[in-house]
Amino acid sequence: MATVIPPAIGAASCVHAWLLRGFVECGLPDVTLGGSVPEGGAFNAENIRLNWGVEGILLCFPGFEPGEEWVYGVAVAGAASAVHVRCRDTLFSQSYAGLPVDAIAARVLQDVRAHNEAFVRWRAGGGEVSVAESRTVGDARGIECSRDLGEFIERRYRQNQLLVEGPGQGWWIAGMSRQARGAQITTGVGNDPTYRLHAEAPIHDRPEYRLYAESLKTLGTVMLVSGGLGLLVAAISFTVAGYNVFSQRVDVMVLEAWEANLWPLLAFLGGSFYGVAQVLGGIRMRALRNLWLVRICAAVGLFPCVGTCWLVGVPLGGWVLWKLMDEKATVIFGRG
Repeated sequence: MATVIPPAIGAASCVHAWLLRGFVECGLPDVTLGGSVPEGGAFNAENIRLNWGVEGILLCFPGFEPGEEWVYGVAVAGAASAVHVRCRDTLFSQSYAGLPVDAIAARVLQDVRAHNEAFVRWRAGGGEVSVAESRTVGDARGIECSRDLGEFIERRYRQNQLLVEGPGQGWWIAGMSRQARGAQITTGVGNDPTYRLHAEAPIHDRPEYRLYAESLKTLGTVMLVSGGLGLLVAAISFTVAGYNVFSQRVDVMVLEAWEANLWPLLAFLGGSFYGVAQVLGGIRMRALRNLWLVRICAAVGLFPCVGTCWLVGVPLGGWVLWKLMDEKATVIFGRG
């Protein structure tokens, strides 16, 4: 069943219209008719006038060199409101799908700004984009916008009106504005994530931290599996020790109990110590909480004869400790 998209600008109910409206609501200036691009970026709707938005709406940012401009093409793919964002100059290629139409623009702008800032730092450190690298980023091409939007945009720009005038001129549908929808949040409930987080995305979900956070969660799963195996070894060792005790005669049990059960008991103690530490550390790693506790639990595997006599504990513990040396770990785990 096709998704019904509510009108965004005038009678236009396409994803292009919601992208333009979202950029305006995010505070981006409109440079379609000219003007300088500020540090925070601007949008350009000239492709709506030229080819009905097939080559995407443009997000423009100042480049690294004086007079340079980096342009991100935001094209609508059509399926499930999918959007592709491409920029060869900054090696950016990202696709979005499944987001509400009124949230796509804000998410795209957030990711592009974060990438742009990181790319500027990379260029300042001496980074250069090769021709081969830029060719790996495809063109931002998609479907056409609705005729309602194309005709509306053309009329307004011919009259030298910019889209940033939309809220003041009543081009928006007030009932669908972010301000109107935000007013519907019940005070004290806090179920809406934007309301709860004061319009800020969680640190671990920000573009510059997202991949690192996902790798830590994966590593936490590995710790859980390793800890489970350690507890299994401890259980088997305890069973073996119990069997040895009950199979011996009473007159020799005291003399031979320690000799027969020494290694099973050591395996039981080591496996229990290792298993509990790895399970606890894995749980906190996946929750991205308690950085020092995770480090201590990982270090347990470095102890002698813990974690199958270093065969598992040392490589896993070393891997975890190495990953947590990244400066991003302190930010993610200490997000409060």
